Amino acid sequence: MQFKNALTATAILSASALAANSSTSIPSSCSIGTSATATAQADLDKISGCSTIVGNLTITGDLGSAALASIQEIDGSLTIFNSSSLSSFSADSIKKITGDLNMQELIILTSASFGSLQEVDSINMVTLPAISTFSTDLQNANNIIVSDTTLESVEGFSTLKKVNVFNINNNRYLNSFQSSLESVSDSLQFSSNGDNTTLAFDNLVWANNITLRDVNSISFGSLQTVNASLGFINNTLPSLNLTQLSKVGQSLSIVSNDELSKAAFSNLTTVGGGFIIANNTQLKVIDGFNKVQTVGGAIEFTGNFSTLDLSSLKSVRGGAKFDSSSSNFSCNALKKLQSNGAIQGDSFVCKNGATSTSVKLSSTSTESSKSSATSSASSSGDASNAQANVSASASSSSSSSKKSKGAAPELVPATSFMGVVAAVAVALL
Repeated sequence: MQFKNALTATAILSASALAANSSTSIPSSCSIGTSATATAQADLDKISGCSTIVGNLTITGDLGSAALASIQEIDGSLTIFNSSSLSSFSADSIKKITGDLNMQELIILTSASFGSLQEVDSINMVTLPAISTFSTDLQNANNIIVSDTTLESVEGFSTLKKVNVFNINNNRYLNSFQSSLESVSDSLQFSSNGDNTTLAFDNLVWANNITLRDVNSISFGSLQTVNASLGFINNTLPSLNLTQLSKVGQSLSIVSNDELSKAAFSNLTTVGGGFIIANNTQLKVIDGFNKVQTVGGAIEFTGNFSTLDLSSLKSVRGGAKFDSSSSNFSCNALKKLQSNGAIQGDSFVCKNGATSTSVKLSSTSTESSKSSATSSASSSGDASNAQANVSASASSSSSSSKKSKGAAPELVPATSFMGVVAAVAVALL
């Protein structure tokens, strides 16, 4: 085989060891060593009689089109990269890749077909500026990253039930995706894709982290728990309906969604970290969080809302800031909450278009001080310090209705109340 790296004795021994560990006997001609590189279709044809190949295969060079025929399993990784003339690739017999499928820097590739592929560890599709079609029958994968492509859909991933990482970003023609995902053990991220991206994750029950940016519509019909952080940043969503969600383990951020007029989180009771709603210019009535009882970090609501219902709130372990430009907004309920000692951080601020209340809370307390503007911060020190480590920014301005995608976040020191709060929404970027 005319691979660039001829199989040395060491490579053959390595391949033999891999083959020995396989559940079936692999002919020596199908063991390509630790790694091998094909630069022509003739190289690939020489392994076309194999049902399984053992080793990591790289395809690169001046191929106009390429295909892997008959191969059903790769016990290793498949990498296709840096081929300026490759316009199409097919491997429709492959059912399993034990390692990664990497497709990178293929500037004229228009289609990639893996019609039988059901199982792979990771898929990385990066810098594919001409691709329009990608097909699989994928059932199991750990990590999916699709970045800087011209894909109009990612239906090749629509049957996946669970993943660790699902990151779809900077695909300017991608406008819709309907997913069967039920769990995401690390992170789900959609950002900087098509201008009117519509997403549906109606089977998703739990995720560790979720961050959505530049999305026009989203559906989470079954989402019950987010273990870490949940963020909706710089979207054109008219509404958010997460009526099954009961707990967010760390921060909840809803920031700079200029079209958002309704947010319904009617079963949410706990936010474990910071809770921030800021710069959502059309969100005039905030009544969808009326069952929230505890916030483990700081809380900040900023905008021009006239109504805010936090009637079940009993404990905020950080500071609190409520700032509305509407003169119809009343601080009375929040001032009562603060006077009862529910705000345990270092400050309490409540403003509307006409009046302002600002109270500096001391870091120590006595039993007799509960009715004053002083509340204990001794139990909130750890929470505040932990929240300071959350890297996110809520400092985006609502003065411009046109926002750039992928802008670098402003990092704000988290040593003060404002630093803590400003840190709540940017780590999701």
